[in-house]
Amino acid sequence: MGSPNHSVAYVAGSSVRSRLLGHLVLGPKTPTELASIENKHVSHVSRALAELKERGLVEQLSTESRERYYRATTQGMGVYTSMIKTIK
Repeated sequence: MGSPNHSVAYVAGSSVRSRLLGHLVLGPKTPTELASIENKHVSHVSRALAELKERGLVEQLSTESRERYYRATTQGMGVYTSMIKTIK
């Protein structure tokens, strides 16, 4: 997974990853909702979500419904908070 500082640098290194994580810190959303908010193709959003999930920063809530909801994990919230403090 890497250190928290490494995760901050990883997320901050991509405006898409950082913006998606920011949206998910505020509450669960589907890839379709995120794609609409960001005016991106769903495949682009899904790829970024998979990268964030692989690093333990977001998690999928349910696999039962057709549209999967994602949310920031506790680690993801910490990384986002650290990233915001670094920017200020």
